[in-house]
Amino acid sequence: MLRTLPFLLLSCTIAAQVQVGDIAVTGFSANQFGLIRNTTVTGYTTPGFQGSGTSFAHAILADPTNLNVFWLAGDGFLGTATITGTGTSTYALRSNAVGFASQLSWDDTGGVVIADSGTGQVRRFDPTNNNLIDLSTGTQPWGTDLNAGAFDPLTGDVILGGDATIYRLARGTTTATTWITGLGGYVTAIAFDPLTGDVMASVLTVNRIVRITRAGVVSDLSPNGSVPGPNALTIDHNGDWVSGGGTGQVYRIPYAGGAPTFLVNNTSPFGPLTSLAVAGRRGDAPAFGPSCAATAGPTTLRAGGTFRNGSTVTLVSTNHAGMAFGVLILGLDNTSHQGLALPYLLDPVFGTAGCRLNVAIDATATRITPASTPANLSFALQLPTVLAGRRLFAQHACFEPVAGGMAWSNGIALHVF
Repeated sequence: MLRTLPFLLLSCTIAAQVQVGDIAVTGFSANQFGLIRNTTVTGYTTPGFQGSGTSFAHAILADPTNLNVFWLAGDGFLGTATITGTGTSTYALRSNAVGFASQLSWDDTGGVVIADSGTGQVRRFDPTNNNLIDLSTGTQPWGTDLNAGAFDPLTGDVILGGDATIYRLARGTTTATTWITGLGGYVTAIAFDPLTGDVMASVLTVNRIVRITRAGVVSDLSPNGSVPGPNALTIDHNGDWVSGGGTGQVYRIPYAGGAPTFLVNNTSPFGPLTSLAVAGRRGDAPAFGPSCAATAGPTTLRAGGTFRNGSTVTLVSTNHAGMAFGVLILGLDNTSHQGLALPYLLDPVFGTAGCRLNVAIDATATRITPASTPANLSFALQLPTVLAGRRLFAQHACFEPVAGGMAWSNGIALHVF
């Protein structure tokens, strides 16, 4: 018997100058940052970042609750810039007790995690009360070489970078441990693959963008040297990687890896960029696993919306027969289901053609496709708040006139914040 989930359609309108997918950029400037849309750079000049040091910016972070707001930090400051129009913004200092912020990230409770190279510690800023605390204390294995770091949404640990080395500060502990060595240069940014949980890092000097599995296996995401002087790395709203550095050049790298595509040279400020942030991206939904043929061709499942805790996303698969019985499958795992390794070939069981179960069957919902062929199978799913910082896997199955009487889509990994 199928278990049905309630689905509520959340509708909201956001008045924003910034669009989902815009790329915010900062560099060595005491008052400027930039915003890239497609290949156009718009510069924003603040009254000054008001730090206790040189006030040069080194890190930028998109605010998950407001497309127009970006957090900036660097030498002696942490502040927020609010974009009010094309080329215009306001700025508010939030703290000048920061040493030198090398990278910013969000934790799973709404705090800003700071890799503070000035103090040599990992710190957390609470936006609700402006409280700044140390997550790490005492002597750390990086010594004076802390250069990057980000909160790992899968484990709750903080992954940090230094001179050719990556470290792990386990949740609830105050002293980091060495994890990966021999990367060849300074680690300049940390990011995470939302599908696999792999750690991604940009490495200066040797000009590498690397992927590190949970088992510690290191591989190159793009050809060495293809992103010259990489100072920054993040993932965009489509699940691809964005990096840059050098003299301000910005590149997009396919999710699965390969040669980067040049996007634009940042001009606000001129010179090397130090950090990137993609607007509207707090979670994502990369596709994985195979699909098989539906009535009108191969079926493809995609997700749309903002993948934030409590928001509504739409899951749509294509090429189905009209008036067919469709099923949404939701699971908390994509590696096994009741002892079966996933993906699991369904052909010997049902007589299908190249179809696989890609996700564990933990919950289901049903619906009939529209009358005309080819039809889309569409579900609106409100993301439960309990999924914050976790992954939910989804797949569609549809009963229609194909081999075995069923078509099965690829999987989607909903990474929710």
